[in-house]
Amino acid sequence: MSQEQLIDIGLILSYILIGVAAAAAIIMNLVNSFGNPKSLVKSAAGVVLLVVIFFIGYSIAPSEFSASTAKAMEAASIDPTSDSAGSTYKFIGGAMTTTLALIVIAVVGLVFSSVARIVR
Repeated sequence: MSQEQLIDIGLILSYILIGVAAAAAIIMNLVNSFGNPKSLVKSAAGVVLLVVIFFIGYSIAPSEFSASTAKAMEAASIDPTSDSAGSTYKFIGGAMTTTLALIVIAVVGLVFSSVARIVR
């Protein structure tokens, strides 16, 4: 076997292990939360909050390309006039806005908890 084939096999196995770990984490949390239904309500509220943040980010994301973006897409052999390119661009913009919002929320939470510990 060549080194490239070994790397490919290693990557595939790591993807499988990541999938197994993610599935185990989700399944074990669900099994544990059935014993405490209040935790399911808190989890559902968190998921709903994430969805709301994403739709806010999606709604403010641009669906039209700037001239430089259209040139870059054409250089990559992507048709910037297609409907799928516009919707994908808007979806990615919404995901990036959501990520930025969650990072800001995390930093504000860290600062707030640090200040609250100092004040106590």
